[in-house]
Amino acid sequence: MSWHGGSRHIGSRHLGSRHLGSWLAKVCLAGALFLLLSVIVLGQQFAHAQDAPDGAQAGSEQTAPGGGETDAGDEPAAWDVAKPCENVQHPYQADVCQQSRAAEASESTARLTRLIMLIGLVALLILLLMLWPIVAAALAARRAADASPAPARLTPAPRSADREAELRAYVDVDSLEFVETPEADGVVKVKITLRNSGQTPAFKLETLAEMEVVDIADKEALPIRPVPEDVAMTSSRPRVGRDGTSTVIVQCESTPKLADSVTNGEASILVWGAAGYYDVFDRRRRTIFQYFCNAETLETGEMFRPMERGDEVD
Repeated sequence: MSWHGGSRHIGSRHLGSRHLGSWLAKVCLAGALFLLLSVIVLGQQFAHAQDAPDGAQAGSEQTAPGGGETDAGDEPAAWDVAKPCENVQHPYQADVCQQSRAAEASESTARLTRLIMLIGLVALLILLLMLWPIVAAALAARRAADASPAPARLTPAPRSADREAELRAYVDVDSLEFVETPEADGVVKVKITLRNSGQTPAFKLETLAEMEVVDIADKEALPIRPVPEDVAMTSSRPRVGRDGTSTVIVQCESTPKLADSVTNGEASILVWGAAGYYDVFDRRRRTIFQYFCNAETLETGEMFRPMERGDEVD
């Protein structure tokens, strides 16, 4: 009961945070639009003020020097440098008037620029003040979510052991074949091919292999050779990728009559060993194998057949 009540309480707080964020976003948008409209209106008023001539300029342009309709008895008013655009009577006075108007326009532009900068600074401060409640609400919602208990899973999570078994590397014997046949005088060699049939690479592959000829032909009577764990292995490959292979050559002494002994069912050839490696989960793995060759395997063309040891895969 307490878990469900806490969930409703946290949900209401989340809902209130979303409403607060939506309201503040609308306020920010309205404030930004208001500031934009203010700048546009001020700019238009400034442009109209610059384009529209005042009454003094209009009067001076209508009463140009030498072309007025004043009475002969009236004396023209004196031109004042403090008011250069009034009572213009000479071309150089008109130039002074234009320069004065240009200076006033520059000053007005500077004032408008300072006003716009001030409005922008105020808008930035207002925006920061408006964003602070949103940030505070988001932080509060995150703290509440972290403090709330995790919801129960509808389906159980897969076990890590099963996941590792699905993705790990599997290095095992792929094939055995003679390099030097028993007919060769002095030595017989067998090539062992190891293959990674797993989904991920195997690392630091090490191998140990032995070979022996025994005077036993019956499969059931063949001995199981031990593979001690404390025996040093030979480094084979630093990395064997998915479906990658690695080969090992093993040999033993032979006699010219060895082939006849195996073919006639008087002897068998045993090959055994181990392969050690690390998988992507940094776990040490070990595969132990033993194969035999006798008259039966030679007749079927199988050459070597695996023997069940009981400790093949670690």
